[in-house]
This record gives sequence, structure tokens and C-alpha cells, in this order.
Amino acid sequence: MSAKKPRLSSEEYLASFRDTHKSVVGTFVSAKGGSFIIPDDDRLPESIDVQSITDRGQTVIAATVSGLKVVSKWSTKDPDKVIVTEVIGSPDTVGTDVLGIVRTFNLDAEFPSNVIAEAKKVARISSSEIARRTDLRETTIVTIDPEDAKDLDDAISLEITPAGHYYLGVHIADVSHYITEGGDLDTEAFKRGTSVYFPGGVIPMLPTQLSNNICSLNPNVDRLALSCFMTLDRNGQMLEYNVCETVINVTTRLSYEKAQAILDGDKDLLKEHKKIVPVLERAAELAKILEGIRRKRGEVVLSMPEPKIVLCEKTGKIADVVAYPHLLAHRIIETFMILCNETIAEYALEHNLPFIYRIHDKPSPMKVNKLVDMLKPFSIQHTINPENPNGFAYQKILKNLSDDLKPVISALLLRSMQKAKYTHQSKPESTSENVLGHFGLGSKNYCHFTSPIRRLPDLIIHRIIKLVLNNKMSGHKIEQLTDFVRVAAEQSCKTELVATEVERSVDDLKRAEYMNDHIGEAFTGVISGIMDFGVFVYLPNTVEGLVRIENMPRGPAGKEYYMYDERTSTLSSKSRTFKMGDKLDVICVGVNLSRRQIEFSARTEPKDDED
Repeated sequence: MSAKKPRLSSEEYLASFRDTHKSVVGTFVSAKGGSFIIPDDDRLPESIDVQSITDRGQTVIAATVSGLKVVSKWSTKDPDKVIVTEVIGSPDTVGTDVLGIVRTFNLDAEFPSNVIAEAKKVARISSSEIARRTDLRETTIVTIDPEDAKDLDDAISLEITPAGHYYLGVHIADVSHYITEGGDLDTEAFKRGTSVYFPGGVIPMLPTQLSNNICSLNPNVDRLALSCFMTLDRNGQMLEYNVCETVINVTTRLSYEKAQAILDGDKDLLKEHKKIVPVLERAAELAKILEGIRRKRGEVVLSMPEPKIVLCEKTGKIADVVAYPHLLAHRIIETFMILCNETIAEYALEHNLPFIYRIHDKPSPMKVNKLVDMLKPFSIQHTINPENPNGFAYQKILKNLSDDLKPVISALLLRSMQKAKYTHQSKPESTSENVLGHFGLGSKNYCHFTSPIRRLPDLIIHRIIKLVLNNKMSGHKIEQLTDFVRVAAEQSCKTELVATEVERSVDDLKRAEYMNDHIGEAFTGVISGIMDFGVFVYLPNTVEGLVRIENMPRGPAGKEYYMYDERTSTLSSKSRTFKMGDKLDVICVGVNLSRRQIEFSARTEPKDDED
């Protein structure tokens, strides 16, 4: 459920597009008087003249074929023209639409030849490296990931100590061992900053030789890891922790669905995975305890289902869109990763390290005041103090809501919050004013340590931790890192924003494609947003569409005039008032694939004599 943004004029949109240095993706047209492209984004000019066509920087005299999808960049010599830089292919080919979105943001799944060459030189684990690490190859270790995941960077172990305490191990792929600092792989990883995931594909931060193979914690093979062991009492309180370099051999790989089925008592899976059943049962027990601790410190748990885009295995086209269930198996891994990230952040502060933290500042008074106004139509009791909001007040708002209303109110709460971001510890000798904790999680200190295959901050943090573990954190190194973590935090924020926009755009496109096959069909949803031009309706499968004012319910005379109240976000006529959370029956009447927008019309209420 996305936030509603104010509409930009054509001039404002074009200026914004240029300022962000986006590429123009469109259909190439060759004509006698020259050539031009018709942009996929219909908010850009209807057509843009082509100045030239290049291939890897070299000018190509021969024009490309009309009707193909191409990528182009704005000309520096003539700002009203573009230079075609790549031919994507036929618009009818499956995947061209997604590739168009990816190229708009100047992303590329392919790696430069020098990066691939360095990746191919990465050696397997040497016996000397294994000998100097803590050997955990006889420990029962489990990975739990999506069924189709290939880059597995986290695993867990869990035992009960003789004293009756939980001994939790979170084992993270030691990617930093394979990437030479300052090398071509390292430079490319810094540039990309993060992997970008979308239905049916991924643009990885690292070449697949590393991300899916040597570094990935695949089962039944030796892998290098950085492990965080945490001893907790039966109430979930941390007693002690230890970080060390390890070698592991994952016992079992499970999907979230299989792990959940085991927890639910599936007899066949219980028999097949007898060895790891105790680990899962203890994990479920501990995860629930830790969840309770986070609730007591003010964690905000929103109820906003993620979309699962189902593609046809044969054609690759959209087959279905469903709300992805959030299982106990998901919560186990999330909970253990949160605890590990908090522990590593505490480790960094204890050692006064130059570091990259993940922060989430508390909501601003202005946004909270807006939230309070928008909650009024719902008659929801709350105790929010706009000057000093806390997670407990947010929890109270979500309590006792209906299942239909929870996603809508959760979206309002999310819009009132700040965005989480990366920051740095600039002064190792003292606590930095930049380290603000994580409001949403209720964490005092937080970082990202658990996904070095796909996130730059995690990779950098691994390097920093290993310098300490190996007694190599010299004064000179601290001085170097102090400036570097600042630059890396800024780069990570930038690449995260791009990745989020690409992933959201592809999801929106696939949902639009799905609804394009269901035009004329009826659905029941809830109003998720209200503007002066209409209402947005959210369906149970996570699809969201717009009902324009002219397509809103009409009165007996066939006319109805609506008034929009921005303060309370309501739309009213003489006969009724619509607010967010209200159910509305709609019909899908149109889809704009270019803008990835879906149009609904409110269903006409049946007459008394109709069935």
C-alpha cells in the first residue's frame, strides 16, 4: 500500500526526471526526416528526437530498427534530444518491460569483464584458513529462506546449555574474506550498494560466482562465516555474547513454508528432518519470548501484507498476485537477525569503532499532528503526544482493529514515520550524535550485519569487526575508516532508495498487468487513500486502484457532488461520507501500463427487484 504523492505538472516532472539523471526508455521510430523515440513514461514529452546512436560509446551511423525498445540518455549538447545507448529488444518479448524499468534507473545485471575476471580467481577455502577458525562443521545449523532464494547469507543454530540457557548462534557468510579491499570486486560492490530483487530476477551486488556459490551458505558444503553466539536466559535476557570467525557446514536448508509445516506437525517432514526438529522447536520458543521483549520496549508491528507476484513457469507472464503470509518461520529468522544486529551494534560502541549504523528517528511533530487528524473519522482511542511520540502509542492504535482496517491504519502510521537510513560513527572516541537508535524496532542501537552478500553496509561492518578480532585495528586504520564509513553510509542510502523504487515499480507493473487481464471484473476492497480527485481502493491481494470522483457512487437522481476535507482525509456528499477503511465494491475499468496505474469504478448498488 503506497503513500499518495501530490501530482506534478509536466514541466516539474520532466525537470525532476532530468535532475535524477534517469535514462529515457521508449520505442525507437525511424523516419525520413530523422529518428525519435516515444517514451514509455507518458508523463514525458510525446516524442523526443534522437541525436545519435552509440554502441559502447562508439557512434553508429546505421539506424536501429523501428519498433524496438531502446534506452537513451539526454544529450549534453542539445538538452531537447537524446542519444540511444542500448537496444533492449522487441516490446512483445517477456521481460522487456521489467528491463525497461531497470534501465530507467541505470542499473545493469551484467558485470564488467574485469570484475568477472576477479570473481573467477576467487579460491576455495584453504586448509590453513580452516585451521585458524573455530570449526563448527559438526554443529547442527539450519538455513530458512524463500523457496527460490539462491544467495543464502544467514543460518542459525540453537542449543540448551547445561545451565538451561539458550545458546543461539547466528552464522553469516564471510563475504569479506573473498573480496580484496580496493579491488575491482570491492569497487563494483560499493558502486551498486545493494542487490535489487524483483519477480523472476535479481540484479546482484556481487557476481553469481560469489553470491550464489562460494559465499552462499548452501547445505552440505564447507563455508566460511562470521558467527555471533548469544547466551540468553529463559526470559530472553542477554547474559553474554561472542563474535568469531568460523567454518560451518549447513545441515539442512529449509524454505519458510517447509519450516512452518514442521512447526505445525507435518508427520512426513518431521520424520525426514528429525535431526533439526529440536532446533526449530527451541527457535520458535525463543522467538516468541524475544518478540514479547520487543513489544514491551515499544516496537511498532504494522499489518501490511507483502505482495507475492506469481509468474507462469512456462511463459514468464503474470499468473497471479496474492498477499504473502507472514509465518512463524519468518518471525523466527527476523527475530534472530534483529537480535544479532543489535548485538553487533553494541559491540561496535563498546569498542569505540568507526562504524555504519542503521537508524530510524522518531516521527516529527508535524507528521504526527497530521496522523491525529486522519485518525479522527475512525474514532480510534490513542495517547500520542506529537512532541514526543513513542512506540507504545502506535501499538495502542493498532490494538483491536478489524482485519480489514489494519492494513489501512498501518499505512497511515507508516506515512507518519521517518524513513530508516544509514549513518556513521564519526568520532570513535565518543558516542556520536548520529547514533539515534531505531524507533520502529524499539532498539537503542542497531546496524546491518546479517546480509553481506546483498548489502554494502554489512560487508563493510564485517571488515571492521574482523580487524578487531585479528588485532589489526591500528590508529592509522581508524583514521582511514572514520572518513570511509561516512562516504559508505551516504552511498548506501542512495543505492537503497533506487533499489526500493525499482522494486516497487516492478511490483506495480506486474499488478497492473494482472489487472489488465481482469478488466470488467468485480472486486471488494477498502478505501486506502482519499484525494480531491477520488479514492484509492486496496484489494485483499495487495492490488490498489483509483476510483475517480466521476466514478464514485451516485445518488437516486444520478448526480452526486463530493467535497474533500484534506484535514480529516474524507470525501463527503449530501447523502454519505467516505473515509479510509470503508469497504467499497468496485469494477476494474482500465489499466495504464505506462504509469502502472489501475482504474476502478464504484459498483452501482442493485435495485430492490434485482437478485
